[in-house]
Amino acid sequence: MSRASGLVLAGAITALVAACGSSEPAAPETPELPALGPAATAAPVTDPPVADAARLRDQLLTSANLPPNFTALPARAETPLGGQSAPTTPAECAKVLTPVGTQRAGALATASVQYTGPNFASIDIDAASYPNDAVAAAFSELQATLRRCTHYSGADATDIAVDYRIGGFPPPKAGDAATAFQVRTTSDGLTLHSSVAIVQVGSVLAQVAVTAPEPVEDGVLSDLTAAQVRRLQGVSGP
Repeated sequence: MSRASGLVLAGAITALVAACGSSEPAAPETPELPALGPAATAAPVTDPPVADAARLRDQLLTSANLPPNFTALPARAETPLGGQSAPTTPAECAKVLTPVGTQRAGALATASVQYTGPNFASIDIDAASYPNDAVAAAFSELQATLRRCTHYSGADATDIAVDYRIGGFPPPKAGDAATAFQVRTTSDGLTLHSSVAIVQVGSVLAQVAVTAPEPVEDGVLSDLTAAQVRRLQGVSGP
């Protein structure tokens, strides 16, 4: 499952339905998600921003940094802002989970990687570097969109309704600033859970998402985010 927002989330739901068969009895009612936590504030940036997309791509996690049995997917073209092919209601919520550089214009460099794992699990990472004086506004805008999109809807490629709900998630203690949230995607009685961190490392805002049919443990997202921060900081090791 990838993080290209509604269309790919819905596509994963469709694949899960095909693998498991259509849900016959109604699924038990799921509990409400916790509220989003306080908005995080970006730290001041003084070092020169990253402006080389190839360098930024090389700083993203590789399969060697991930749990076993995760395979890299071919690189995908970035979806231009406003060109999201899976419309949602409200419309602006189609931006949720799209790459940071798609959500907020003005990036100097962008990069992304996607990995698929067993049982419809996925790990998706993207990063965007902004001019130093634009980092705080970009970080704030990403979080503001989430607060306006705590519940939205869409449809998959076969017009089956998809329901999206956003809630709070413990933010990793990593980077210069960080926030986290979760997305519960439901369609035809089946559910996927995405836990997502957005972390600042200097001029770079990185988004790390883990998706699975079961809720993602706090430590999984925290460990992956910390590893991604170390890569962006140039620290060697896993």
